[in-house]
Amino acid sequence: MTIIKWSKEFETGIKAFDEEHKYLVETLNKIYNLLKERKRDEAKKILKNNIIKYTEKHFKHEEEIFKKYGYPELERHKKIHDLFIKTIVEKELPKIDKSDEEFRAVISFLVGWLIMHIQKSDKKYGEWLRSKNIVIDEEPVKID
Repeated sequence: MTIIKWSKEFETGIKAFDEEHKYLVETLNKIYNLLKERKRDEAKKILKNNIIKYTEKHFKHEEEIFKKYGYPELERHKKIHDLFIKTIVEKELPKIDKSDEEFRAVISFLVGWLIMHIQKSDKKYGEWLRSKNIVIDEEPVKID
């Protein structure tokens, strides 16, 4: 079962970033299913090790590309990324130890944030890069 389904609506047109976003979607679905199967410890481990760490790598990757090509929304986009990480670490992560209901609420928060961020902020950089005829030919970041 999926809590979020990848679709064309999430594509930025930047292959590496789209692959990174797909990884996040797939991992959120995996965590959701592990919770449904009452495999809470495994779900927590994946959330902390894969979602949080990978998201930080993904954000850094985006920001490096923005800086390299002079994306005018770099600082604004970076502030959004920084606020998200702060919110996750300080407010959301502590909830996953409380109950399955709280854990599911964290997953819902992550899904909602990811969808809105891709569709509202990330699509803008895809459009900007294409308008400048900039082709990003990099590989997606990998999880360790």
